[in-house]
Amino acid sequence: MIQHVTHVYSDLEALRAEISTGAVARVGANAQALLVQIYCAEANRALVAGIMSLIAEKLPGAVIVGATTVGEVAHGRLMTRQTVIGFTFFATSRLEAIAMACKGGDEREVGAKLGGYACRASTDRAGVLLLSTPLSINVAALLEGLEAALGGCPVFGGGAGDYAEMANSLVFANGTFFDKGAVAVVLSGSDLHIEPKVYLGWRPLSRAMRVTKVEGLRVLQIDDQPAFEVYHHYLNISNDEGFFLNALEFPFLLEREGGLLARVPVAADESGALQFVADIREGETFRIGYGDIDLIVEDSRDIHCSMARFSPEAIFIYSCGCRRFLMQEHAELETRPFEALAPTFGFYTYGEFCGSSRLALLNSTLVAVSLREGGKEPSKPTATVEVHQEAVPPHSDPYANKHVRVVSRLLRFIDVVTSELEASHREVTQLSVTDRLTRLANRIRLEEVLDEGTSQASRYGTPFAVTLLDVDHFKQVNDTHGHLVGDDVLVRVAQVLKANTREGDVVGRWGGEEFMVIAPHTRTAEAGQLAERLRAAIANLEIPTVGHKTASFGVTEYAAGDDLNQLLVRADAALYSAKRGGRNRVEVDRPSQPN
Repeated sequence: MIQHVTHVYSDLEALRAEISTGAVARVGANAQALLVQIYCAEANRALVAGIMSLIAEKLPGAVIVGATTVGEVAHGRLMTRQTVIGFTFFATSRLEAIAMACKGGDEREVGAKLGGYACRASTDRAGVLLLSTPLSINVAALLEGLEAALGGCPVFGGGAGDYAEMANSLVFANGTFFDKGAVAVVLSGSDLHIEPKVYLGWRPLSRAMRVTKVEGLRVLQIDDQPAFEVYHHYLNISNDEGFFLNALEFPFLLEREGGLLARVPVAADESGALQFVADIREGETFRIGYGDIDLIVEDSRDIHCSMARFSPEAIFIYSCGCRRFLMQEHAELETRPFEALAPTFGFYTYGEFCGSSRLALLNSTLVAVSLREGGKEPSKPTATVEVHQEAVPPHSDPYANKHVRVVSRLLRFIDVVTSELEASHREVTQLSVTDRLTRLANRIRLEEVLDEGTSQASRYGTPFAVTLLDVDHFKQVNDTHGHLVGDDVLVRVAQVLKANTREGDVVGRWGGEEFMVIAPHTRTAEAGQLAERLRAAIANLEIPTVGHKTASFGVTEYAAGDDLNQLLVRADAALYSAKRGGRNRVEVDRPSQPN
């Protein structure tokens, strides 16, 4: 059985009494292992060293770790500018601490080493507690290295904070401090059960935008404009010393690997670049988000019910400082109910860690970790309901805190209006780039795709091929049967092209009876084979009134140094070569490529 005692530090003598004659002494008599977590508001090494020294003296064998914070959680309640100490006693489990310094650029290697040490520590790992310094190292890279070495074992924890000063944070273990590094605790035992839960509660607020230039953990451009302009334009946030505190309520919300991921900018520089402590990838789309307190509280109820079924004996909380800033006096609405299930302890972070097979650096989330030794006790499904009822007094002032509801409804209004405007924008955009007759891409859209392909090919050497095709003797159809029948021929040819091209190919009407197929990541040989399939499919098509029609094809690919005109001239020349060669055929132009 796990037993936990939380101590809010005031001075060394009170701590000494707690350890010698208080709850710590009473609980820890028969424990096999002891984990001590120290979370403190200030990077006061002398203070923390004194605390660790006293604990090591009185409780030899204890694993002592900790971090600086942006808020502390004791007994499920928010503490501010405090030092809190959690004593977690395990009856049958084993603990091993691993601490490593880390230089910039070595994060992935250090993560792999941490994972390797953890693997060698035991074969019955139940979980790994991880603390790190995201202000000074790339923690996303550290997690990538750790995941590769450790995969499959739950990892949880958080990044050290410094109360929004964004200057210096610390992690520490057994008397050693790191302002650039990581601390891990391997928790092992066949009788130990650990279940992390994570939830976000942030809603999209803005239109979708694209990250167009990234350099490390700096986002330089969004939609090809300086990244900072997003916050200035939409939120009137200034690029000054208050940027972080003003922006942290409004993270980027990214869709990645089927989930919603938040990223909070911590600074903006003179060039308009935004600095993050977690990775953002070039080409990703995002929306500016805002925390919905009603959604956060509702999600927390679901987590509480799920954890009640687990029957935890201790709960560790690692919650983003953004949540504390957003919820203010309401922060305990999501943390206090955990205390009804089990002793609850933790801190507010600069980034949270949670995962097993996929380990991610999170922002704006709350990670709640249930721990239990031994068999499952009868669940307590009503505990969370009771404590939620306690969290909001039944006879509270009906006019108090109404701003929360007003903001939530305003956010709902903005969300609906944004969705409607985006739907209208998509419809207008689609109409502007779609040929009205064939419903394929029109010439405007084809030229956009050609420009994009040429730019990518010139910059990265990415190949792409272009095929022009022309319906043979189309003028005879119009002259003999009329333009309505001619239109029907074009529609049916368009349907054949769409049905027989690949998902990534762009098919459009170039003009009149001419069509174009743009095939990304494709050389002329493969494009020629695709054109031959299209030629055969059109030739085999039975068209009412007209019977069978054929088409001629010209195929080429981008060559180094091409501009758009040169590319199109070669495709057009190949098409007319096919026509001069008897029509109903494919002509492939193979531009010379540099060695």
